[in-house]
Amino acid sequence: MNSVRINVSLPRNVFMEISKSIKPRKRSQFITDAIKNSLREKKAQKLAAEYEDASAEICRINQELDGAIADGLD
Repeated sequence: MNSVRINVSLPRNVFMEISKSIKPRKRSQFITDAIKNSLREKKAQKLAAEYEDASAEICRINQELDGAIADGLD
């Protein structure tokens, strides 16, 4: 895997929690996985919001079409 080295600052309590449960040579992978999960969740939330917007638009259009169809059936 092609990687880039960066410098990141963490709150001390977060670092201490990571240090307690993750071995030193495994921290990069742990942080990478956490970031990937967070990005995946943000993407899913954005997609869900887009689907909600699309659904609302479809409902609005269907209501307009129901009115137009009903007008010709009287």
